[in-house]
Amino acid sequence: MPDQGPGSAQRTAAGGRRGEEDNALVAAGIARLRARGERVTPARRAVLRVLAETSEHLSAEEVLARADEIVPGMHRTTVYRAVESLGEVGLITHVHPAHGPAVYHLAAALTGGAHLHTRCRRCGEIADVPADLLDDVAARLAATVGFRLQPDHAALTGLCRSCADARAAGDGGAAAPA
Repeated sequence: MPDQGPGSAQRTAAGGRRGEEDNALVAAGIARLRARGERVTPARRAVLRVLAETSEHLSAEEVLARADEIVPGMHRTTVYRAVESLGEVGLITHVHPAHGPAVYHLAAALTGGAHLHTRCRRCGEIADVPADLLDDVAARLAATVGFRLQPDHAALTGLCRSCADARAAGDGGAAAPA
């Protein structure tokens, strides 16, 4: 699902962004690294490019596989360190689905579009939803029990529209979580 926030890049029908915008996001990430005095390594460039070229939420293994296409032979540990360091400086972020590994995407600092996530417990689809979706819930939690909600770190689980419609149509709906 395309980002709807200001400054978000247009995505192609295949799920990626157009090349010119990919380069702009990668260039912005590299500029931020340099501004912080961080090294700009081939692995960091590759990870930024991988995430700029897709609207998917990728596991570290998927990032590794795609980064290897950009810089063949890059060691697994190098890519994992790049993912970790880019997360530490706020250029990429991750979310924890209910099942499976954490998944990564470019941070709102680069895309301009903050968002939350949903994960279908039937088909496993992870989708972006507006960042302000839970603002009323967060305010109520803070006011009533002093709890500070951080909804951007986990995916809300339930059924996507397709799976909910299929279940309502009576296909049994007994598929295991993906």
